[in-house]
Amino acid sequence: MGRIGNRSPRPDRSQTILSGQACSSLFHHRSVWLGSEPAPEIFTLVAASGFRYDKFMKLETHPLSRRQFLSATSLGLVAVHAGLPGQRSVRATAAQASSTGNIALPKKWYQSAYRRAVIDMHIPDWDEQFLSQFDADQYVQMLVKSRAQSIVCYAHSHVGLFNYPTKVGQQHRGLKGRNIVQEMIERCHANHIAVVLYTSLIHDRWAFDNHPEWRMLRHDGTQYGVGSRYGVVCPNSPYREYVRAWVQEMCERFDFEGIRFDMTFWVGVCYCAHCQKRFADEVGGELPKTVNWLDERWVTLQRKREEWLADFAALATSTVRRFKPNATVEHQASTCPLSWTFGVATPLVAQNDFLQGDFYGDALQGSFVRKLLEDLTPHRPFGFETSFSLELRDHTGKKSEPLLEAKASAAIADSATFIFIDAIDPIGTVNPHAHERMGRIFDRLNPSYPHPGGERVRDIAVYYSLESKFNFKGNGKPIGQADTTDAHTASAMQAARWLIAHHLPFGVITKPSLSELAKNPVGTDSTASLPALGLPAIKVLILSNVNFMDEEEAAAIREWVRGGGALYASGGSSLVNKRGQMQKDFMLAEVFGVSIRKADWQDREHYLAPTAAGQQHFGDWSAKYPAFIKGYGLEVEAHADAQVLATTTLPWPAPEPTKFSSIHSNPPWQQTDRPEGVFHPFGQGRAIYCSSLLETVEGLSETFIKLLRLLCGTYSFEADAPASVEVTMFHQPDRKRYVL
Repeated sequence: MGRIGNRSPRPDRSQTILSGQACSSLFHHRSVWLGSEPAPEIFTLVAASGFRYDKFMKLETHPLSRRQFLSATSLGLVAVHAGLPGQRSVRATAAQASSTGNIALPKKWYQSAYRRAVIDMHIPDWDEQFLSQFDADQYVQMLVKSRAQSIVCYAHSHVGLFNYPTKVGQQHRGLKGRNIVQEMIERCHANHIAVVLYTSLIHDRWAFDNHPEWRMLRHDGTQYGVGSRYGVVCPNSPYREYVRAWVQEMCERFDFEGIRFDMTFWVGVCYCAHCQKRFADEVGGELPKTVNWLDERWVTLQRKREEWLADFAALATSTVRRFKPNATVEHQASTCPLSWTFGVATPLVAQNDFLQGDFYGDALQGSFVRKLLEDLTPHRPFGFETSFSLELRDHTGKKSEPLLEAKASAAIADSATFIFIDAIDPIGTVNPHAHERMGRIFDRLNPSYPHPGGERVRDIAVYYSLESKFNFKGNGKPIGQADTTDAHTASAMQAARWLIAHHLPFGVITKPSLSELAKNPVGTDSTASLPALGLPAIKVLILSNVNFMDEEEAAAIREWVRGGGALYASGGSSLVNKRGQMQKDFMLAEVFGVSIRKADWQDREHYLAPTAAGQQHFGDWSAKYPAFIKGYGLEVEAHADAQVLATTTLPWPAPEPTKFSSIHSNPPWQQTDRPEGVFHPFGQGRAIYCSSLLETVEGLSETFIKLLRLLCGTYSFEADAPASVEVTMFHQPDRKRYVL
């Protein structure tokens, strides 16, 4: 077993010891060690303020004060570095990652450009001053200051205007015929900065204003975007051919490394004539107007929205492939973990060379989405992007330098490139402060970039379904009052939260990665950790409230558990297929060890009480004082060979507003025999099923981790460190080492 912590290891030759001064600042004076049999090299790369590497790769430390340490870890700044995934990546050499950040462009620019920039240019032209002072030399000087290896260069924007003389659409009038796209490309290439042309799909103010017949319509005939700054048009309208024309024009006119198609998503369900006709032709009848995830017709519309969006993206991507075959293509991927309304699912992924997305949430969101994009991206590295400003609406605001460094460091720790977003001034000038600050940050992080490579060590996998991003409790609502919450993503992220806090090695996987389970069967009694050759197999799979599953997914998981895998599942996972058909029983009932009695996804107050068999996993919770849950819970029946770990306790009823048992709460009242948590052996493996979403309850977070340890007691590595520190590890077999 590998462990980072304060337990004294046995002094044998198989252990690689990392302790003392090298790690005392990071782990607050706790010893650090990793064990392996036989021992690989353990290379610890700490992407954090106060740590650096010399040319011999020996870790040196500058002690952090308690205040600095707490500040850093609360921001996610102390990130344990890992590399870019192995066979699908090209590592940058130390020579390439020079202190200037200027490198010779590789065959595929994205494989070594880890420091990237975006300078937003969504500027209209109603005032003649707008973009009148744009200076391509100053623009590129700022990129040199920030050590950017690539730039997203605006050829087009949300306002729909082009930054060069176009024969297809409308050029920005403030440019007075200048071709600033060509100016930027020439100067960037002279400074060895890769150029990715920016374009905006669907969000196109000029197209919206000039072609009302292209606009997206709501169910009641009103238009999306009216009265707002953004104009949105429908990808099923003749707008498609307009896009094809200007993409071809750009490809034939400019020399660039890649093209970014931003905003490839639906802003809502469109009921325009073009969508109505396409649905009638392909499915038949009218578009449904009631949201019901147990109605096949509604679910068919959602699958069509995903299909149509991918088809539109394919139009743009294929045009680039035809006229600029060596250029990379990327569509906005920040919508992958967003709710059903955006219509983004697996079909869109194939239209990308790699995934990138801009995110503005907390450290948990960042950690989760990086692991998701890592799994989905066709090629690595993927990109993690955020704004330099506190929020996009704050034009002059600045994130603090420690916070920006924390985000850039976290990207390194998850093998991602980091992209920062600045915004140009309306007149066309660029604020130097953003680029000076990012330059200092990238200079400090620069020693980390020559050391990527490998595959994530992820003993635990959180399963994520892009078709499950909705909430069953919204069934029956009219589309105008649609529930846009996403219960699956919320619960999966909470599971990830506790894994991060307890420093268990995990990743996020999607359906295409289920094949890894079959390739790497593992027994739950395995004591192997950090093998010298080969990546540790996934030991535990988490199905957190997976709303939709198909039989192919269920079959793969069933056989994996039968062969020795360990499964944690909750809620309605495997109860409803991807056509919206609720099954007579869970597709994985024989694995879970339970059968469905009643499915009800409405929130309700109830309690979870441990049984005698389960008490050791529930801490201080007891039958008299059970754990409170407000959320849905299915009624299930345990199979004869299953062990019930917890049952439902009902709260005291409150028959009238003035009749209650306690004024602030509804305390526990009546115990039942309804299973809440069940342990079940299956084949050579085992499963735990929870009818409520136990992993979403903070008071049960320790229980969640104990249940995972019941499924598998040994992990490749662990850490005894503050909960705010996330530890990642990547295996680099070609370099005969693990990177921590």
